[in-house]
Amino acid sequence: MFEVAKDDVLRGLKKFKRLAKQDILASSLTSNPRFWSSQAEARRNMYDELMAAVEEKGVEMAYRQAARTYANLPLHNLSEPDPQITGKQQALEMFFTILGVNKDGQKCSLNEDASDGMMLNATP
Repeated sequence: MFEVAKDDVLRGLKKFKRLAKQDILASSLTSNPRFWSSQAEARRNMYDELMAAVEEKGVEMAYRQAARTYANLPLHNLSEPDPQITGKQQALEMFFTILGVNKDGQKCSLNEDASDGMMLNATP
């Protein structure tokens, strides 16, 4: 389904993980260091999970896992931004960007059997 090579996906995720680490270090310079440090740490942890999934299961299965995780994020039930949730959301969206999934594709569709989980629509 995806034309992006496994090694390219892993390289992209590693770069994003390094950026998250830099953000952790720079968070002390912000007006809300605890929030930004926690948000960057959540991104970094999600990149670790995604890299492990790509290495162990391949790009397609990692995508399916990420799509389920994204669909289950409580994005609309928040009165205040939660750094853990927004960090995971941003990391997953960057993963989808690496794969070439468009912004509209991040809305889950029910094109797949429920046993396969929810899948995102990819751009051609």
